[in-house]
Amino acid sequence: MKAFLHKFRERYKTPIGFSGIIFLLLVTFSFAMFQGGFVSWFLFYSVLPLVLYSITMAFYPIQRLKVERYISKNKLMAGEEVEVTIVIKRRSNFPLFYVVLEDVLPEVLLRETRYEGNTHQIQSRILLFPLFRKHLEYSYTINPAPRGLFKFDQIQISTGDIFGFVLKSTSVSVQDQIFVYPQYQDIERWEAGKMLQSGMKKVGKRSFTDYTSTVSVRDYVAGDRMNWLHWKASARSNKLLTKVFEQQRNDDFVIVLDHCEKSYGTQDGLFERGVSLAASIVHYAISKGGSIGYHPLSGKEIPMNIGVDQEWRILHELAKVKSDVKLPFEERLKQEYMAGYMEGKTALIISPNLSEYTMKTLELIASRQQTNVIFFYLALDSKLKSQELTYISRIRQFGVPVTPIIGSDFNEALKAGGTYASI
Repeated sequence: MKAFLHKFRERYKTPIGFSGIIFLLLVTFSFAMFQGGFVSWFLFYSVLPLVLYSITMAFYPIQRLKVERYISKNKLMAGEEVEVTIVIKRRSNFPLFYVVLEDVLPEVLLRETRYEGNTHQIQSRILLFPLFRKHLEYSYTINPAPRGLFKFDQIQISTGDIFGFVLKSTSVSVQDQIFVYPQYQDIERWEAGKMLQSGMKKVGKRSFTDYTSTVSVRDYVAGDRMNWLHWKASARSNKLLTKVFEQQRNDDFVIVLDHCEKSYGTQDGLFERGVSLAASIVHYAISKGGSIGYHPLSGKEIPMNIGVDQEWRILHELAKVKSDVKLPFEERLKQEYMAGYMEGKTALIISPNLSEYTMKTLELIASRQQTNVIFFYLALDSKLKSQELTYISRIRQFGVPVTPIIGSDFNEALKAGGTYASI
């Protein structure tokens, strides 16, 4: 019995409810019976269809409405536009005075919602007057789309009678999702090798000799293999000469993006700039045939690889990354170093942290001969302060190249390289 009463109250949950319909019908009927005359009976018969409609509306199967959501594209870059269309189909021609539709969105998407041509629409919510129409439809756009993985689920539908005695509402689950990849810039030129050489570190850990390609000869020294001797050149010069082979270098780059909560605070724009820089470097490296990987401070690591598929794998992870790591960045970076995850790699570290602690952590990592470090400093202001310049200079002294990223133009920052340090 309690379950029945609860279901009954849920069905007719309005300020007045089902009792208001009966009360209105009894009042008009009583008035006609006691007052008599044309006017009183006319009032009763005028109200009667509306009361009957309200009673019928109470049993209208709103849960049987067919709801569909169409998204113009489910994979796009940050800043692009995506259009969402909601379609409601119903079988009967039962008149509905009004219908309120709302596509329930995450707050970050709701802020970017745009719509046109309907005065009864607010963001992803709209008021329609369908009457006998079986097909209802409305659209809205998300522009610009923010970076992230966004899941669409609930669509809320509400309707009722003209008096407001009966309110029918339901929530339909229509699951969709969109991937908004980070926006990247086409970097014109960035030479990591020169940066490492200027930072007094060897370029890349892994190198090998191509013994099929001879580039020159040199004098024989003790310890050279006999099969390295260049016999023809030795015969011409009347002394032993050894072949000099071409050195093939394999630079293994790995992106280490600072996504610690304390590093950014409320500076969401700074974090998005760091993600965009990471995506730009990945795109540049892949386009040049390089090998690159992604090592998050929490989550799944993407091993180094080449090719367009590798680029999309990393962009896929960058689309989902959030600044949600609780430990300070330097602590997490030191843990990753001690665990040996940076062995034999060139770590491209992107962070807005620049302090005494940051400097000592980078010095610790760079002191290991098996690891190269390139530091991209995300500057908050448009001009570096004297304390920042001091830290940058000291970090460079122990062989770590530092590139301040000032503003949103990465090409200018990468071309300038160390120029900013003299501002």
